[in-house]
Amino acid sequence: MRATGNRAGRPAGAAGRAPKAGRDDASRRRRSRAGIPTRTQRPAVVRARRANLTARAAILAVALASVALALALPFKIWVAQRGQIHALQSQTKAQQRHVVQLRQQEQRWNDPAYIKQQARLRLHYAMPGETTYVVLGKPKAHRHHPAVTTTSPALTGPWYSRLWESVQAAGKGASVAP
Repeated sequence: MRATGNRAGRPAGAAGRAPKAGRDDASRRRRSRAGIPTRTQRPAVVRARRANLTARAAILAVALASVALALALPFKIWVAQRGQIHALQSQTKAQQRHVVQLRQQEQRWNDPAYIKQQARLRLHYAMPGETTYVVLGKPKAHRHHPAVTTTSPALTGPWYSRLWESVQAAGKGASVAP
């Protein structure tokens, strides 16, 4: 006896079942896989596509945001370092200018005439046989000499403040009222 493919006792065909007899064209049309698209099906497909595109767009947005966050800190550090480099370059140029000025000053100090001039101006040195005068205070423009008075102005303040004022006046070259 032959093996049957189903419970009803029908003989098994090539696909595991017996072919049905009497198929008509109407049943074949119903079972065709390619159907005529209708208006009701299109919006469902469009809605599904919109949902897929929205999900894809969200994933893409999340990926781009994560890349942006990953690059933000290194970019910030790079910009800060560029600023530091620029500041250090400008500082180096300023130091180089200062070194050039110091070398010029060193060359001046190697000249004996400049040393004599500075000794006269700063230290009030004089050559042997010269008489020097140190005038305290600022020179007054076109002023006649005042008449000499015999009365001295009244002294104010304690002695140590007057002493300190005279020391400051001697250092600045300005006159101080007694």
